[in-house]
Amino acid sequence: MPDGDRERAVLQWSIEFEDRERASEHAGRMADPWFGINTECNKALNDETRRAWGTPELYAACEALDLPVLIVDGAEDIRPRSAVDSLERALPRGRRVVLRDAGHLPWVEDPEGFREAVTSVL
Repeated sequence: MPDGDRERAVLQWSIEFEDRERASEHAGRMADPWFGINTECNKALNDETRRAWGTPELYAACEALDLPVLIVDGAEDIRPRSAVDSLERALPRGRRVVLRDAGHLPWVEDPEGFREAVTSVL
């Protein structure tokens, strides 16, 4: 693995966190132990996402899910809120919990809130 891959990943991942003071710490923990980045897998997932995202087929597949689904997201996620909003609308038995002071990885920034959300549906 090329030198600097881990450091580059930690820097990129640090933007995922609302808590700017602890962002590098959180991202650094995600990179330990360091297994590298599987770029082939990452490319395949991104290609699949581009093909399926927002399609009527994906929406219909979500509507057809006859099981309870919990969506836990961070209110301060830098990604568009519309994506989570549309998922919530599409899931007939979906329940959503928004953790106020968390970003894209709410289980890292608000583990207690995440734990409460999950245990409330078990």
